[in-house]
Order: sequence, then structure tokens, then C-alpha cells
Amino acid sequence: MTGANDSMTNIRTSEIKLQEEKRRLTLLQESLSRSNALTSGMVSTLDNFERKLQSLDELVTPVYEATNELRLLLNNVDQSLSLVDSVLHYYDICGELTPTVSSGPGGNLTDYLAELDRLEDAVKYFKRVTAVAERERVTELYDIGRKRLVDETDKLILRYANPLSPKEVMELCESVTTTNNSDIHSMQEADMATLRTIIEWFSSHGFRQGLIDSYATKRGTMIRRSLQLLEEHLRKHSIRRGSTNLLTTSPNMSHHGLSGSDTLRKQGRKLGEMGRRLIRSPAANTLPRGMSSSLSCSTTGTDDVLMFESSDDSETNNYKLLLDAFIALLQRNRDLLNYVFPKELQSLVFTKLIELPLVYMREEALVLCESIQRLPHKLDTGKFAVYGIFSILKWFLKSRPIFSRLFQESDIARRQQFTTLSATFEQSAVTCLHEILDEIRLDSSPPSQGGNVHPLTSHILAFMEGLLAYEDTATIIASLYVEQEQNIDTFIPSSNDKGLYDLGTYFAQLVRWLHTNLSKKTDSYMSRQDPTLRSIFLLNNVNYLLKRLENSPILTIIHRCQSDLKSKYEEDFQASLKDYTRCYTPLIIAIQQMLEYDNGNRLSDGKLRDRDREQLKESFSSINTAIDNLRQQCQEYIVSDVDLRDCLRNEGKKLIMEMFKTYYNKFANKDFTKHREKYIRYDPAILELTIDNFFEHRL
Repeated sequence: MTGANDSMTNIRTSEIKLQEEKRRLTLLQESLSRSNALTSGMVSTLDNFERKLQSLDELVTPVYEATNELRLLLNNVDQSLSLVDSVLHYYDICGELTPTVSSGPGGNLTDYLAELDRLEDAVKYFKRVTAVAERERVTELYDIGRKRLVDETDKLILRYANPLSPKEVMELCESVTTTNNSDIHSMQEADMATLRTIIEWFSSHGFRQGLIDSYATKRGTMIRRSLQLLEEHLRKHSIRRGSTNLLTTSPNMSHHGLSGSDTLRKQGRKLGEMGRRLIRSPAANTLPRGMSSSLSCSTTGTDDVLMFESSDDSETNNYKLLLDAFIALLQRNRDLLNYVFPKELQSLVFTKLIELPLVYMREEALVLCESIQRLPHKLDTGKFAVYGIFSILKWFLKSRPIFSRLFQESDIARRQQFTTLSATFEQSAVTCLHEILDEIRLDSSPPSQGGNVHPLTSHILAFMEGLLAYEDTATIIASLYVEQEQNIDTFIPSSNDKGLYDLGTYFAQLVRWLHTNLSKKTDSYMSRQDPTLRSIFLLNNVNYLLKRLENSPILTIIHRCQSDLKSKYEEDFQASLKDYTRCYTPLIIAIQQMLEYDNGNRLSDGKLRDRDREQLKESFSSINTAIDNLRQQCQEYIVSDVDLRDCLRNEGKKLIMEMFKTYYNKFANKDFTKHREKYIRYDPAILELTIDNFFEHRL
């Protein structure tokens, strides 16, 4: 029963749900009908709106397109107007800027440079178009502007490019040597800044070369003119660095080695190397008596010393002053470049700037060298001028680092530009060495009176000793000389040892030609009448040479290339000494003849035979005549050296005294005359005293 109830309940529940669903379905159908009606209305409305929009679009689109076209046309008009304005600006710029540009920058450099930049733009524009007339006008005005800018630069440069007076140059030299600080602030800072701005503008616009040339030419002209004024002042007032003195003594004093460092003494320093060069030679306590006055030097004697002073080196001293000034002025301008030019341009400007003063220094060098080369008697009065060339070369040798610093980053060829100056003096020095050798070889002066030391001998030795004061440069020149003698085209710098060897080679040539010339001079003596005079002449000269060379660096230098030179001259001395002793031959013959007569006739100690008495009278007369002739000869001979005089006397006494004593002891006491004082005038003591007085000129 319960089951049936449940079924009935379920049926009723299902029917209720069915009715509910039907009701909902009815509602949905009604909603669908209303929705369809609304949709149809909306579609109709939209179709109507679409038709209206299409109509509106057909009306608006042509207007929009026309508006866009008008906007584009407007933009084109604006651009055209701007272009016209800019083009008109280029055409109007000449009229606008002509007054300002033509008048120059004045005090407003920045605005002036801006105006030039505007002109440059106009020039570039007209280069792209065919407006020839306008291009020429703008280009002409731009060139005027650049010219005015160059004029402003020139004005600034010339304001500080007046040549310095000689006093100012010398003060500048002193300031450089004492403080190493050139007067770089002689140009006002504002002017330096203006000049640098202009230079940078020119450099950035590609016109730097003209400005570099202008600056370098004007500053170089200033340096050249300053040097010219200094040279004229030196020439008029004979300003000198210091006189050159040569102390020469005879070959018997205590010997002192000669070296450049020991003999070159500097007293004071002004405008570079200034000093008095004292060159002391190893010599003796007497000088050759009777020396010819052709020494042509002012001499003052103190005891047995002669001092030679000459002003012949004044021109070379003046040139060294010019070199000092040259360096000081270059240093001053080199420092100024740091404030005016960019670093990359400084070396280029400096190289250009140095050209004019360098040409002037070359011209002066050529004139100086030619005047020295024309000087006669370079071994005597002209030797100080020759030394002057070596002192200038010494200056160049010491100044190489200075020139290198001045040229700094320039290439090697430019850094070595100053060698063109030193090469002039090097060649002149070599030429002088050749001419001095020729002077010795061709010297035709007569032999010295009385056989004294010939001036040529003393001049050669003094020249060599003086040259040692410049040993560093003398070795270089000697090497150049040897290279040219050997016909080698290219000179290769040599080591110090080779330089000394070459210097020794030249010294040896001097000495050899001296000996050759002296030997020729002896032919001028009347050798048949007086052969002794020839030997005295050679003895004097060879002895003087050996004494001066003894313990001298000259001999050490010569021995590098000719080690037997001293021994050869010692052999010559001994040969001439042997020739000299032949003057005793008449006396020796007279003694030997009497001794031989006695050996053959055995003279009696008592009463003599008549012929024996006559023989003795004749013998003593011959002895007296021979001694008198010796005394007479000695009055004509000049032997200045004390040691040589003693040597000659001792040789004579060794040769004759023992023989004469034997002769005197054997025959003087024999009774051969009543007038003994007539025949026996000399005894051994008197003869020895007579020989001791030879060459004294007081007999």
C-alpha cells in the first residue's frame, strides 16, 4: 500500500514540474517573439543609419582631401618662404657685414670670428649655385676679413717684434745663463690669448700655413735684426770675451805637462764662455836670443819669459757672442710658442722661424772663415784667429744638447739643422791645417843669424801647444783632415783614440816638414867657409824641439803614430854634434903635426937646432891662430840654451884638452924664443877658460 502511495506522489510531482516547464516555455516563446520584433526594428534602424552615414561620407571625403591638399600647400609655402629668407640672407650678407668686416676685429674678436663664420657659410652656398657675381662679392669680403684678421695678428706680432738693442740682448744672455728663464711674459697675456684664438681659428679653417709663415717671418726677422745690431755694436766697440795669451819659455825650465784642462783658465763668465786662455809650454829658462822681430806680437819679458798677446781672435770672440745671443733669442721665442701656438704646430713654426737668423749666422760664418783663411802667417800672428775657429767649434760641441732641446720633437734632420753652421767652421779649420802645412813647406825665410833657433821652429811648437787647449775639437778636425788626405768622400765620426791618432799624424807632418825646411835653409849658409854654422843651426833647432817636446803631451800624441820620432831627432842631434866638433880640426891638426915632428926629430930639452926652433914657433903660431879663429867663430854663433852651450863646450874640451895638455907640457918649456908671450899665449887653464866662454858674446 505504501508503495502505491509513493508512486502516486511521484506522478503528481512530475505533472507539477511538467506544467511549470510548459509555463516557462510559453514565457520563452513570448520573449523570443518580442526579441525578433525588436531585432527587426533595430536592423531597420541600422540600415537607415548606414544609408545616412554613406551619404555623409560621400559629402565629407572630398572636403577632407581638399583640406589635406591645402595643408600641404601651406607647408610648401612656409618652406619656400624660409628658403627664400635664407637665400636672401646670403645675398644681403655682404651689405650687412661689409662695414664691420672691413674695419677689422677691433676689440671684439669673438663676434668678428662669428661674422667670418657666417661669411664662410655664404661662400660655401654660392659655390653650389651659379650666381657668379654674388660668389665673387662674398669671397672678396671673406678674403678681406681674413686679411684684416691677419693684419690684427701682424699688429700683435709686430708690437713685440721690435729688434732688441745690444744691451738688451746681452742682458737676455745673462738671464738665460743665470736663471734659465727667458722673458716669455714680455708679451701681455691678453695679447697672447688673442693671438692664440686667431691662430686656432685659422688652423680650424685650413688657413694655418699663411699665419705660420707670417709669424715665423716676422719673429725671425726680429731675431736677425737683433743679431745684426749686436754684431755692429761689437765691431764698433771691440767687445771681447777675453784676451788670449801664450806663455812661451825656453827649453831649460822645469817641465810641466801640457793639457787642455790644465792650461785653459777661465776668469769670469759673461755671455757664455768668457775667459783668458793661458797655455804654458814646457820650456827652459832662456829664450832664443836674436829671435827675429817677425814674431809680430806685442811681447813683454819677465825674467826669461815672453808673453805673446794678440787681438787677432777678436772676430771669433765676437762670433761666439753672436752664437750666445742666437741661442738666447731662440730660447726666448721657443718658450713664447708654448703660449701662442698649439703643441702640434710649435715645431713647425720654430723650424720656419729659425730660417732667417740661421741664414744670417751662416753668412757671418762664411765671411769670418774666409777672412781667417786669407790671413798670412797662420803660424805666427794669425794663429790666434785659427784658435778662434777651434774655440767656436768647441762652443758647438758643448751646445749640441741645447739645440736638441730647442728643436724638441722635430725630426732628426731639423734637430741637426745647426750643424750647417758647425760644418762651415769644420771645413775652414781643415783648410787652415792644410795652409799651415803649406806655410811650413814653402817658408823661404833665411836661416837665423848666428845659427840661432829659427822662428819657424818656435812658431810650430807654440801652435801645437796652443792647439791642445782645444783637444776635443782638434781631434775631430784632425780626423776630417786625415779623411780628406785619404780622399774619402764621407766622414765617419771617429772614436777618441782614432782622433788622437789622427792629431798625432798631423803633428808628425808638421815636425817632418819643419825638419825638411830647416835642412834646406842650411844650404843658405856658406858651408865651405864655415861648415860649423850649419851644425850650430841644426843643433839649436833640434835641441829646442826636443826640449819643448820632452814630457809634453805633444810627444805622447805623436808617438801614437810615430813612436821613433824622438829617437830620430836624437840621432840627428848627435850627428850635428859630431859635425860641430870638426871646428876643432885645425887645432887638432896643428897639435898632431908638432907631435909627429917631435917623434921624428926628438927635440932636445936643452939648446935647440934652428929648424927645431922655427918649427916650434910655427907650431905655436898655428895653435894661437886656430884658437883665435875658434874664439872669433863663437862671437858669431848664438846658442841660447844653457844646457846646449855646456854640452858643446864639454864636447870641445873632451876632444882637445888632454891633447893640448900633452902638447903644452912637452913644448911650452923649451927654449925656442926670447918672446915667449908672443908665441905661448894659451896654457891649458886659459884654453879651458876660453872654451867655457864660448857663445857668451863677451870675449
